[in-house]
Amino acid sequence: MIAKPTAIMRHIKDGLHKSVSRLVPRHVPIALKLALTMTLLLILGMTSLGLFISDSQNRLIRTQLHDFGNTMALQLAKLASEPILSENNLNLRMLTTNLSQDEKVLGAGIYAHNGELLSATGIQPKRTLSPSDFSGATSQAWYRDKADGSSERVISFIAPANYQGVRAGSVVVTLSASQMDRAAAGARNAIIYATLAMTILASLLAYWLSRRLSLPIHHLMEATRAIGRGDLATRIDQQRNDEIGFLFEGFNNMAAGLLKKSQVEQVFSRYVSKNVADKVLANLDEVRLVDRPIEATVLFADITGFTAMSEKLQPSQVSELLNEYFSYISNACSMYGGVVDKFIGDCAMLVFGVLEEDTDHTFNAVSCAVLIQKLAAQLNEQRRANGRPEVHFRIGINSGAMLAGNLGSDERMEYTVVGDAVNLASRLCCEAQPNEIIIRKQLFTMLQPRIIAQAGQNLPIRGKSAPVRIYSVQDLQQNNQPLLQANLQKILNSQTSRQGQRTVDHA
Repeated sequence: MIAKPTAIMRHIKDGLHKSVSRLVPRHVPIALKLALTMTLLLILGMTSLGLFISDSQNRLIRTQLHDFGNTMALQLAKLASEPILSENNLNLRMLTTNLSQDEKVLGAGIYAHNGELLSATGIQPKRTLSPSDFSGATSQAWYRDKADGSSERVISFIAPANYQGVRAGSVVVTLSASQMDRAAAGARNAIIYATLAMTILASLLAYWLSRRLSLPIHHLMEATRAIGRGDLATRIDQQRNDEIGFLFEGFNNMAAGLLKKSQVEQVFSRYVSKNVADKVLANLDEVRLVDRPIEATVLFADITGFTAMSEKLQPSQVSELLNEYFSYISNACSMYGGVVDKFIGDCAMLVFGVLEEDTDHTFNAVSCAVLIQKLAAQLNEQRRANGRPEVHFRIGINSGAMLAGNLGSDERMEYTVVGDAVNLASRLCCEAQPNEIIIRKQLFTMLQPRIIAQAGQNLPIRGKSAPVRIYSVQDLQQNNQPLLQANLQKILNSQTSRQGQRTVDHA
């Protein structure tokens, strides 16, 4: 009979201890700092400053709340822009969930560009937001009904989520304005009990505190603007034990991650195709790309007489020549939706319709080959005028079934295409003459209305039981010439700009 009340008291004591432990914060929240600071100002000075000082203090509180809300919204917008574009709903949910853990945040939402709600936690604005509400950074004040029947004034801060200049969507962060309203009411009531002796002291203290409290937010805003300008080396070197300190730490981690990601992408994209690099970087947990059978087109472009030419040149001149022409080939390839698979000595292997769906990959490959030959002809005119050796390409193209996937070992691999269609394209390139583009009869039959080609001989191909009927592509039909000429001029203009820039640099 005595043990039962003792057990009840122990249970109550344990419950109170757990409740108190949950209420004790692990760090000093900025909300508490602001409350204590404003209370001190009201006790020491604001009671005697009259309506003018009270109004000034209220404006300061509103400014701080709006600065904080806008900063939170802008930070969420920056973090959410890339997941919105990539439709990463899990990442979006994590962002809103993490943000809602802040006791000052009543709700957070992420919206698509058309106003569709993608992820949300907590309360959202009562009325449905339309795309016009997301035209820029703004705020909306409204009232929400609480559980006890009373109403609370809240403010929703809206910020656009932009990624590399592209509008991805918008975010909404909702904060409570009740603390600001209570501080304003307390300031008005305290005016009656103020004394003139506290006026100077309260004014100086208010100025010092306002500068001290708003300075970290301004630092964060300036650092955010620097990141937006592309200065990914920006860091905030301040130590704090409140929410702003955690925000600074998160900002620095984010900036370091962005810098590292940017550096990895820049270096990685120089060694593999940008599309392959994007796919690998988007799925770092599973680096291997899935092997899959596809219908695609392969183009081999080889410099004729390169061995004899390289014997007359210095190694640095050989490297400069290859880099120059491989750059032109890469530009021509990208203009027709292709991808540089690899460079093999003086030969370039291009693929079309592999990483991105392309129903016209065969014609795009032939168009790219014609562009390369016309570009080489234009450059040879300049080389002849400068007394330099000419560069001629022989090109072989083939289309058909092939396997796209990883080739190599777990330690080193490359994403490429393999198959009989690829081997045939390589052999056609070997059979081509300088300045010639060779395709087989099946491709000519399919592209005949769009290209100009001349029938060739039946070539015996090693590994093939029957000879292969080949055609030599001369040019594209007239209706496809405008785009071809525009692409040619674009590459030549880019070359002229680079040469001019090098001249300025040497000067």
